[in-house]
Amino acid sequence: MKTIIALHGNPGHPEDWSLLQKSLDPNAYRLLAVEADSEEWIRLLTQDKSKKILLGHSWGGYRILKSLPKYQDYVEQVVLVTPYIKPERPLSAVAKGLLQLPILGDKLIQSSHTKSKDGFFADLIHPLKADALPYLAKVQERLQDWKLWQKTVANKMKMEAQPWSSGDVCKVPVTVIYGRQDKISQDYAQNEIVSKYPSHKIVHVDNAGHGLLWSHVQDILKVLTTEASSNASDSDSKIGYYPGEDGRNNVITYMEKHLSEFPERVALRWANPQALAQWNGDPKTPIKHDEITYRHFAARINSFARGLMDIGIKKGDRVIIFLPMSLDMYTAMFAVQRIGAIAVFLDSWARSHHLGASAECVGPKAMISFKMAFDLVEQVPEFKSMPIRVLYGPGDKFTHKFEELLKADPSPIEPVESEFTALITFTTGSTGKPKGANRTHRFLSAQHHALSHVIPYTEKDKDMPAFPIFSLNNLASGVTTILPALNLAAPAAHDSALLACQILHENINCTTLSPSMLVGVAKFCKENNIQLTGLRRVVTGGAPISKDDVKAFYEIAPQTDLWILYGSTEAEPMAHIEGRDMLKESNITDPEIIEEGVNVGHISEDIDYRFIRIKDGPIELKDSPWSQIEVANGEVGEFICTGDHVCRDYYNNPEAFKTTKIMDEKNRVWHRTGDLAYIDPDKNLWIVGRVNNAIERAGKYYFPVRAEVLLKRMDFTYRCAFLGMDDAKLGQATYAVVELKEGIDAATFDFATAKKEIQRVFEKNKIPVDEIKFVNKVPMDPRHHSKVEYKVLRDQLKEPGVVIG
Repeated sequence: MKTIIALHGNPGHPEDWSLLQKSLDPNAYRLLAVEADSEEWIRLLTQDKSKKILLGHSWGGYRILKSLPKYQDYVEQVVLVTPYIKPERPLSAVAKGLLQLPILGDKLIQSSHTKSKDGFFADLIHPLKADALPYLAKVQERLQDWKLWQKTVANKMKMEAQPWSSGDVCKVPVTVIYGRQDKISQDYAQNEIVSKYPSHKIVHVDNAGHGLLWSHVQDILKVLTTEASSNASDSDSKIGYYPGEDGRNNVITYMEKHLSEFPERVALRWANPQALAQWNGDPKTPIKHDEITYRHFAARINSFARGLMDIGIKKGDRVIIFLPMSLDMYTAMFAVQRIGAIAVFLDSWARSHHLGASAECVGPKAMISFKMAFDLVEQVPEFKSMPIRVLYGPGDKFTHKFEELLKADPSPIEPVESEFTALITFTTGSTGKPKGANRTHRFLSAQHHALSHVIPYTEKDKDMPAFPIFSLNNLASGVTTILPALNLAAPAAHDSALLACQILHENINCTTLSPSMLVGVAKFCKENNIQLTGLRRVVTGGAPISKDDVKAFYEIAPQTDLWILYGSTEAEPMAHIEGRDMLKESNITDPEIIEEGVNVGHISEDIDYRFIRIKDGPIELKDSPWSQIEVANGEVGEFICTGDHVCRDYYNNPEAFKTTKIMDEKNRVWHRTGDLAYIDPDKNLWIVGRVNNAIERAGKYYFPVRAEVLLKRMDFTYRCAFLGMDDAKLGQATYAVVELKEGIDAATFDFATAKKEIQRVFEKNKIPVDEIKFVNKVPMDPRHHSKVEYKVLRDQLKEPGVVIG
């Protein structure tokens, strides 16, 4: 929840904000209206370290800006409504002298009050009439008191004695709302001050005057909610948030910002291909790395963007980029975005029919990739109409070659609206139509800020991210990124050695790893007596991770902060927990008893959330209250969320919207995560399983996560699964499925004893297990190799020869 501290005008009253207060979502905002001429607002602002929004009307704007430099660390955003910062009709020296005389001063004020109060009221509410709103009667009644006039004069004299100066400028974002028919403060006069702020924005409201805080509440509300959602405190917070088509909405602006601030800082480093090919596999042997600075990286992007323009790629065109995580992949992606085209990323492990469905969805104009990829799509009918094929590396059947598009001429940044699509990333399950997450320029900016709140960087950090989205966050943050020397689409036996090698010799102090990579690196380093002492932070996520895995990693990097992020393609991050908090003692003393689910920590402050009942198919609220679908506090339900960095929809796929999103009565889009979870008394989020993997056995639900942690603890288990299989009597029977560790001979393994041990531990945890099966291989997701493909496994268990014991 965001806190808004509101200061009224002069004259004015805290109640002046009452109409706005009634319109704010009480679950999202807390508005504190205070006496503007007191110091109460400063006390409220500094009572804790959370950043707040300052809202000022008229003279209240002067009060805020005059104090802002001193308290800027407590302020997220300033919003000024018809500000009066600079006196437009200053008092003369004679008038000031007379007004300070004890008796004569009061007489002069009373006389002025009698003559001016009605005209001032008319100017204040113009173009409204006195009977336009009930609240205006209160305003008029207060103005009848000459002592209020006396207070107003005293405040104006203080304002002139301590005028705003250029020394009061700071970097806090300032948004100003003017009424075009204001008769009290003129925008051209006040803009002399406002324009000095490096992060300022001006909004004009038609048919509104100085009293627009009463007449145009919805306009103020729109500005407040839009500006507050950026969650930032410096000039780059506005990237992606400007109204209309604006070059500053284009996410390439982050690169331009770095180009001006630290052009010689290294942007990317990557393993030299020849050195990598000759590497002996020993993590103690360094691998030569190549690098590029932000200055040269920006120039390369600019150059390639010109080449794309020259071959006919324009704003809105979809361009598929099918390249590994590399300098040229990021060059191509940023160049596409620079010219307002849309970068499209397909699953590298997708089947041909998935590729066809993806192409049908986006209608690509171009594709940038290898010969092998072009050979693959040659057999896919949906690619036949794609006119431009940019070949990377050797090959034939192309219209242009990658290196030929690196032109000498510069390219302009294409202005875009904040909600214009910047990037489409397809997610594909084992079946079903692929969904293209619609990542707009605003969404990418919001995601950068949300991640920065959880995993902030310093300018000295060197980070190695295994997930492309974290590379984008790094480049937006301006840190040096080392690309992992792996083929992420095809895990290999030496991957853990490679990662350890890069961490050791590239002075990497931050890294982001999938759970399977984290486990692999921990195992490899322990077996080879390697300590990763240079790491200060490690981030993992994308699949469940157990306490045992966390303990194992601390053994080889005890000094590091290990952050487990809970998120998805559509919303990253949603929650986070540090490994040591995860390992804290629980009330359970028996090591064979496992808690219900995995603790993923505190929910991100950048999202709102709810827990709803398990329900297949679309959910439409319409006029129905949330109470009809929400579960009681603390009970297990599907976790849903909404927020600025929560993806609103899927590109050209309204059916996917229906099944994965909920539109509420305020037109906010809630994302259905598909995860079953509950929140504990300490506000920790616990994930217990997936909606589509919940097992309904004899009228009661059971969830895989807890059972699978128990199975993983067995000394013979490599991979495992807990799933439901159709059963005439129970509805679904529970199956525990195990893949044996490498080196265990199935021909001599004692399956009967192993099954008895599984049965014993499950009974102790009150988890019914109807069948225990051992198989050659438990199928895992091709992306992270960390999640069980339950549907595939369910089908495999029906086939002869799959079960080995």
